[in-house]
Amino acid sequence: MNRVEIVLKNLKVHYGEDAFKVSFEDPFRALIGCILSQRTRDENALKAANALFSIVSTPQGILDLDPIVLKLLIRPSGYYNQKAKNIIGACKAILERFGGVTPRTRVELMTLPGVGPKTADIVLSYGYDEPAIAVDTHINRVTKRLGLVNEKAGPTNVKSVLENSLLREEYNYIDGAILSVGKDYCKLGKPRCRECPLNNLCEKRGI
Repeated sequence: MNRVEIVLKNLKVHYGEDAFKVSFEDPFRALIGCILSQRTRDENALKAANALFSIVSTPQGILDLDPIVLKLLIRPSGYYNQKAKNIIGACKAILERFGGVTPRTRVELMTLPGVGPKTADIVLSYGYDEPAIAVDTHINRVTKRLGLVNEKAGPTNVKSVLENSLLREEYNYIDGAILSVGKDYCKLGKPRCRECPLNNLCEKRGI
C-alpha cells in the first residue's frame, strides 16, 4: 500500500465510505459555475450562478444578454468585469469552434477564456463523469504538508502523484476529502493539527 492509499484509508475512516459522491450536472453549467467560483467563496459563486441560470441556460442565451445585465447578475461572485469577459469569450468559442457543445477533453477546455487546469478537471469530473483530481490551493497545501509531494512541486506534479497512486474510481473521493481537510483542519494560517484526521501521517503537524 503506497502513502496516498494510506491517506485515503484514513480519510475513509474519518468521513465514511459514502462521502464525497459527485452530483453530476450539465457540463456548460459546470463550466460557468467554475469560472464564477474563481477568487471568491463558494456561496458567492453559487448565488451568482443561480441568478444567471434562472434567466438563461445556454451559450447563445448568455450572448444575447446585454453585457451590463450579465455583469449585474454575476456581481455577487466578485471580479465580475473579468468574469463576464471570460464567460462571453467562452460562449463564443463554444458556439464557433465546438458546435455549441461544451468541450469534453482537457486540452480543448483549456483553450476557452478563463479556463485553467483546475476548472477543466472539474468540468470533466462533474460534467462528463471523467474522474479527475482538480488541484486547488487546499489540495496543494495538504499534500505538501503530508510529504506526498516535494515542497516545490507544481499543481501538475501534485495531480500526477495522486492520480498515479490510486484507482480512477477513487479520484473523486480523494479530491473531495483532501479539499475538506484543507478547509476544515489544515488551514493556511492556523492549522488545527490536534483535530485533523491525518495528524498521525503528517510530517508537519504542529507547525
